[in-house]
Amino acid sequence: MNGLNPWCKVTTFDLKACELGEGAGQALAETLRVNTTLDLGFNSLGEGGAQAIAAALRVNTTRTKLDLCRNSHFRTIAPHCSPLVEGAGQAIAAALRVNSTLTKLDICYNELGEGGAQEHRQLLRHCA
Repeated sequence: MNGLNPWCKVTTFDLKACELGEGAGQALAETLRVNTTLDLGFNSLGEGGAQAIAAALRVNTTRTKLDLCRNSHFRTIAPHCSPLVEGAGQAIAAALRVNSTLTKLDICYNELGEGGAQEHRQLLRHCA
């Protein structure tokens, strides 16, 4: 993804269930700047991938939909897989406080823990 052509007109990436790991999550964070929909569900992005995506969300001006659901899905069959955990949930929630374009976020079936869930609850209270 490095060096993505600025003339590229692709607006939707569906990379669901591609067994993408942390490094792929970091590389794909770059696409957050140029398209509107990114589906990374059913992968293994881990903490590093989520941190990179959160950083990209802070400066995002085009992204409207982001699917990160079930990033712990493969952990049951492949214990080395990296789920989205508490720190990832907190980083994404913090990024959403400054992001003004994202309208849909799916983070279901991850292992965000109490801290990650609490951050998103507080964020939703401010949106109401």
